[in-house]
Amino acid sequence: MSSPTKQQLINEFTTMKSIEQQAHDFYTKAAADPLAAEDRISGRLREIAEDERHHIQLVDRILNTISNCL
Repeated sequence: MSSPTKQQLINEFTTMKSIEQQAHDFYTKAAADPLAAEDRISGRLREIAEDERHHIQLVDRILNTISNCL
């Protein structure tokens, strides 16, 4: 298997960022759902959404590194 090109890496991490954004949006929406009204459930969903936001930031850092260093 050959090494991925810079553009392939950028494409893969851009896809990953999109998936993380979709997960963040899902958990944010789920936390606001009246069915998750119990503070414990809603709070946990908000925590997971925040985790996803951090993942997005990490992927951004990786993309920046790939773009500037490869």
